[in-house]
Order: sequence, then C-alpha cells, then structure tokens
Amino acid sequence: MPKPTKFTYEKKAPFRDAFLFIIVCEGTNREPDYFRFFDGMSSRVKVVPLQSVGGSAPNQLVGVALAAEQELSVDPAVDRLWFVIDTDRWRNHLHTIRQQCAQHPNWQVAQSNPCFEVWLYFHAKAQLPVLANIGQCNNWKPHLPTVIQGGFNPDFHPIAIETATVNAKAAYQATGYFPDAGSTQLWELGEELIPLIKKELDVLKHRFPAPVVIG
Repeated sequence: MPKPTKFTYEKKAPFRDAFLFIIVCEGTNREPDYFRFFDGMSSRVKVVPLQSVGGSAPNQLVGVALAAEQELSVDPAVDRLWFVIDTDRWRNHLHTIRQQCAQHPNWQVAQSNPCFEVWLYFHAKAQLPVLANIGQCNNWKPHLPTVIQGGFNPDFHPIAIETATVNAKAAYQATGYFPDAGSTQLWELGEELIPLIKKELDVLKHRFPAPVVIG
C-alpha cells in the first residue's frame, strides 16, 4: 500500500481574542508533534505545545508552565493549560504537578499509564490489547505498528482525536487520580479541545475520511 500523503490545510490566523490552549509535554518529540497538528486549524484557538529543554521532571515542567503564562500573557479565566505526562518515569513525584494545579484553576493534568502510546493506541482500537505487561511502556511502543500500519503518524492520524476520546473514556479505570495500567486521562483534554476545533475538524475529516489504517 502506498504511503499516505501528509494532510495539508489552510491554517487560520487567530483572532486577538482566541483561546490559548497550552500543552506542557513531558515527551520531547511524540507529544509535541501530535499536538502541533491542531495548531492553526481554527482561528478560535491557538494550540501551543511546549516541552522542557532541561529535562522532564515534574518541577521542571511546572517551571515551563509558569514561564509560558508570563510570556504569553495568559488569562486564567479564559486560557487553558494542560500537563501531558506519563506514569512510568515519575510515579512517585507526580503529586508535585497536581499540587500546583490546585493553586492554578486553569491548569489540568492528562496522565497516561504507562505512557503516551496508550492514547495513540485508542485512535485505532477500543479494547485494551493483550500484552505481557500492560504497565510497561516498552511493550506499548512496538505494539503500535501492529495496530496502525506503519505506526502512528502525527502528520495525519491525530484527525481521529474524537475516536480516541470516545475509546479512551470508555476504557478508563483509575485508582484515586492515577489511571490504571492501560488507561489515559487524555480523553479529558480531548473533550475540552474538540469543541474549539469541531467545525474545522469535520471539514478535514470529510476531505480525508479514513486516515487511520488498521493493521
């Protein structure tokens, strides 16, 4: 099968009163690349994926968030900030970010267990996979290409964010505020972002109706 071409669409210039949707990512490549897909899709929202250049420890991510709010003149009553974090590396330190969120009403956490690949998986599948250890990220990463032909491509597969939101929400299980292995809270981020880009997303889906190729 030939490789699908990259989606192209006219990016909209944001209005001065556009929402800021800031996403502070623990990962340095996959997560920011995923969320850049949505930036410029709608003039109503400016999606700003950020990452820490000094490391991904929770206190460093909080520093990124604070600096971004100052630089971008964030309005806490309107603009949103999400931390997209994994469970596998910082399990014993994640309360740091959640404590900070309690002091910032526009901050929220979307945690995946064990890693962001859980969220990507739900773009294609509704049921959890059968893995030797579902709580190990090293088992999720090689599994994705067996579900999505060629692996997850951030140039076009994020168009299925609505499917991922429905699937991840239906499968979600948690112990307290920690998602169980094979669960992700990114469906909560999806439910907040999708209404802001819904019109433009529907147009794009009409042009490219089947971007996710199931293996």
